[in-house]
Amino acid sequence: MGNKISLAGDLGSGKSTVAKLLIEALGAEYYSTGAIVRAVAEKRGMSVADLNVYMETHPEIDKEIDDGLVLLSEDERPLVIDSRMAWHFTKGTFKVYLSTDAEVAALRIMNAGRTGESTASLEVQVSETKRRRESEKKRYSEKYGVNIQDLSNYDLVVDTTYATPEEISACILAAFRMKNEGRPFAHAMICPERLSYIDDVVDAEQIRILAMKLEIGQAVPDVEIAEHDGEFYVKSGLTSALAYAFNMNSLIPAVLVPYEADGKEYVKMKNSF
Repeated sequence: MGNKISLAGDLGSGKSTVAKLLIEALGAEYYSTGAIVRAVAEKRGMSVADLNVYMETHPEIDKEIDDGLVLLSEDERPLVIDSRMAWHFTKGTFKVYLSTDAEVAALRIMNAGRTGESTASLEVQVSETKRRRESEKKRYSEKYGVNIQDLSNYDLVVDTTYATPEEISACILAAFRMKNEGRPFAHAMICPERLSYIDDVVDAEQIRILAMKLEIGQAVPDVEIAEHDGEFYVKSGLTSALAYAFNMNSLIPAVLVPYEADGKEYVKMKNSF
């Protein structure tokens, strides 16, 4: 039975907030590489974004962090590990990725006011956050041959844009327990407002019927989604997705499928109600 959860995800996705709730629920201890990176940046008089660029040519900083993650594999304590790379280095973790909308993430970072991360305007913060993320992606790809933004690396993907930290942590705990018990669970939980879909004619009566099924706990057809460049697209099961949204579900369970460009026009679900 696993006793470790690794949290990776978008910048500003709320990893530290969710981690605190998971720690309380599990009686686990907390390990954060983000705190280590911020301390290193402050010591060197750099922003975190500038440190990430610096680390592209100074691998000794990464190695120190990575060695600590490897050692956690043999640690018998229950742990919640807030780290970009724990899913790769620490064996036996339940691998969770937290996703969020770029502007919402930037606002969270600005409001947090953490040293070396916050900027003066939303536009600059969005740009700075993207620059830092691309730097991390490049560094990890070149150094380890992995894509930290490939969602198939993870056991569970949760969208934190419009859900509360309590809803997110409850979702993670439920899936964590299901995996430990060998039961199936949804591998993606996405806020309906993040979904884009092809604006075809839909059967309103069928949506109503499925919404009623959801209210009494009955199963509905799977929602299949594909992620590309931070956006989520409904590839099948649109009626089910709309039924979840109709019922005001903050998170829609979905199946992740590979992204393939189809040249079709998609609309955001948040503009459809």
